[in-house]
Amino acid sequence: MAIIPKITVTQVDNVPKGQPGIAGKVAIVAEFSKALTAPVSVKSFAQAVDAATNAAIISSSPVGDQCLDPLFRGGATDVIIVDISPSTAGSPTGAEIVTAATNLEENYDILLIPYVLTDTHLGSIKTYLDDRFTASHPVSLIAPITRTAAADYVTTAAIFADGGTLGLVSQQFTVNNTQLSVAQSAAYYCGLIAERKVDVGFTMKTLEGVEAVTTELTFAQSSDLGYKLVEAGFPVAKCLNRAEKNFVIVNSRLPHVVTTSDGASVHLDLYMERTINYIINRFNLEDFLGEKNNPITLDAIEQRLARVKHECIDDLGLVEDIVYSVEKINRDCVRANIEEIVFDGVITEIDANVTYDVI
Repeated sequence: MAIIPKITVTQVDNVPKGQPGIAGKVAIVAEFSKALTAPVSVKSFAQAVDAATNAAIISSSPVGDQCLDPLFRGGATDVIIVDISPSTAGSPTGAEIVTAATNLEENYDILLIPYVLTDTHLGSIKTYLDDRFTASHPVSLIAPITRTAAADYVTTAAIFADGGTLGLVSQQFTVNNTQLSVAQSAAYYCGLIAERKVDVGFTMKTLEGVEAVTTELTFAQSSDLGYKLVEAGFPVAKCLNRAEKNFVIVNSRLPHVVTTSDGASVHLDLYMERTINYIINRFNLEDFLGEKNNPITLDAIEQRLARVKHECIDDLGLVEDIVYSVEKINRDCVRANIEEIVFDGVITEIDANVTYDVI
């Protein structure tokens, strides 16, 4: 019997393991064309389409369907899909979006809501984010934003003055010769962040794949809208080289304002916000719940935190130092205090001194 050589290809779902220093699990909360009764975890665009859509994705498709391609094209590889089923025809209400988002309790890193929300609804989302932070499972929001005046943008930014967002996107990106909506642009921006190590900022860094930006803003004077948005902590893109289609984020500072050790008030950079969240998640000690509250367990906790500190400082180079302590509060409670995280600064100004002679 003749043996005919052949090759058989079998598709096997791949479940990639997260790399150290990357906190890129995204939860997208939106309406999808396929009604889902529970959140679904996907690792690729193909899986997402199969799980959450039931028709070809077109301009009239639900927002969730339309944001899947830019999210994965941007670089996301680990996504939780949370479907919103509107109570009436049309887009889900702000209240329905808030309810769907705030009911998500599993561990993830970035909350993507591809809808423009009012300040009231953003305030409700912020309360949820604060609760996550208090529970040592911090999450940060990425969403589109459109407002009428510069003052309205500043008011919205103030909601996140103590953290909670990695960027509210106000511009439309053109990617692969297609102009994205503001919601899709926020999804693409989310993908770009999700694929990066947490200590990588965006200040004056190229937005890979972005070929054009609408609307292009100006920054020369403090009265310019671009200047005001950057000052408030919004990610604003500008053209660096039009011929090469090179667009960058002007400054990746966030609305989050802190007081430094020398008393100055500064905006945290994107990398700082992500790194803080990463360290808090790594310092989470939930697997010690249920253990005996004795010196042996306390010593094990100390050793765990020492390893995490070594990883964050020496292995990954995320920060300069982490100061922490562990104490037994009572028979039921052990407290791990992160007392100080020491960051490197971000260069946002370079003085070039030039001396010349005319002979």
